[in-house]
Amino acid sequence: MPLKMNIQTVTICLLLCLQAEGYAQSQRPLILNDIEKNGQIEIVQPAQMEFLLNMQTANNALQKGIQGYRIRIFSQSGQSARDNAIAARASFMKNLSGPVAYLLYNEPNFQVFVGDFRTEIEARRQRSLLLKKFPGAFIVKTTINIQ
Repeated sequence: MPLKMNIQTVTICLLLCLQAEGYAQSQRPLILNDIEKNGQIEIVQPAQMEFLLNMQTANNALQKGIQGYRIRIFSQSGQSARDNAIAARASFMKNLSGPVAYLLYNEPNFQVFVGDFRTEIEARRQRSLLLKKFPGAFIVKTTINIQ
């Protein structure tokens, strides 16, 4: 059975939709450009927005880096692991210029990581150069230093 609407019902529905749209627009932050004020922009926003922005800024300051990629070229445990890791890092720094090498101890392994790459593509390019000297090199997703 088809739904029959008269003009009055359609008009009421249309007015309710327009009113709801106006209400929704008044609840979000507004950016107003007033030409009479010499082209100045006025930003009208809820008070909580500034608090949230300050919280995010403080949180970002506490971060010690960002998500990215490094290449692990060495990992070993045992009595001579530390000396071997130092030798692997020195070998990398002597023969290959470019990214920085990090010597880390993740119990029980001494590990050498190379680079601070923001994208996996950058890490893959560098890894292809490292494979001749370090055949076991592979990419690890980790927190990197911001350069």
